[in-house]
Amino acid sequence: MRLLFVCPDMDTGGAQRQWATLVPALHARGIEVRVVCFAQAGALFGELEHAGVPAVCLNMRGRGDLSALRRALAEAGGRPDAVVTRAVSPQLVGEAIARRAGARHVLSEHTPLTPEGELLPARPHQRLLLRLVAPRVDRVIAVAERQIDPLVRIGYRRERIVVVPNGLFPADGSGSAPRDETRRALGLFERDFAVLCLAGLRPEKRVDAFLEAVALARERVPALRGLVAGDGPERARLERLAGEWAGTRLLGARGDAPELILAADAVCLPSEAEALPMSLLEAMALGRPVVAADVGGAAEAIVHGQVGLIVPPGDAAATADALMALARAPERARAMGERGRARQRARYGGEAMVDGYVRELEAALR
Repeated sequence: MRLLFVCPDMDTGGAQRQWATLVPALHARGIEVRVVCFAQAGALFGELEHAGVPAVCLNMRGRGDLSALRRALAEAGGRPDAVVTRAVSPQLVGEAIARRAGARHVLSEHTPLTPEGELLPARPHQRLLLRLVAPRVDRVIAVAERQIDPLVRIGYRRERIVVVPNGLFPADGSGSAPRDETRRALGLFERDFAVLCLAGLRPEKRVDAFLEAVALARERVPALRGLVAGDGPERARLERLAGEWAGTRLLGARGDAPELILAADAVCLPSEAEALPMSLLEAMALGRPVVAADVGGAAEAIVHGQVGLIVPPGDAAATADALMALARAPERARAMGERGRARQRARYGGEAMVDGYVRELEAALR
């Protein structure tokens, strides 16, 4: 089986991290894979190369970059059996590559869902183009059941949509630095109950709600401390808010997510738009309870009250109550984390994810 993966980039987002796990695993199974990035290589591009995966970045400068577009279409000459795409522009070009090569077109669907249960809106011209190409896609591999109905409303055929949840291999969720060492470096004391928010600093991630929730919770539980790891366009505004709402420290972009999760006592995902966040699975894999907004596949992964707490999206007061509940009962929080670890291994493992992709790709080819 020859697979061509086409994407915008291999940066540090959840979808990119899932591909950085999936594609090398397919390669290790002897499947012929190749990755084409349109705009930029990104931080995870090197992981593909290190795994021996053939990968190229076209450095496309925009929709009018005809030279890069021709190089993309020339990938049809490699005669892939299936073209696997992610995001709007690669999906449109991937459809053309698939038709030229006589290949199947498979969409790896990671578009976040809003609280209303709709896919995060694309630009108007993108929505129009998606409606044209959607019925032609041979298979859609979503990551959460909640994605199915909105995908059908766009025009994808229901009978061609399947769900293969994201997964982690044991090595993906392991930290190297000791917990105590990382906590000292972060300025945390033994009595502190630290909550980590691991997110890009974009409006839909609602890190502002996390800052407010921590401030509210600290009025009753002073030992609660907030940490935010990530960077993005909202950073300046969030730094101002962090100055007004005491209790949370912005760490900026970090490359040690597992160590930070292990140093924390809980993880919080306040986003108003998600599919199935890889950071949620990482928190579960490392035995940390999760407070997550009820969007996308969060409630499918987190059994409320068992492995974490689900709160309404954007509700800082409800999030504060959930954080206080964990901080006031640390033994209960640790028990939730252990149940989350077991659930991740049972339902969201790397082998299960790869098996699912192989099964659905073979079905699409048949």
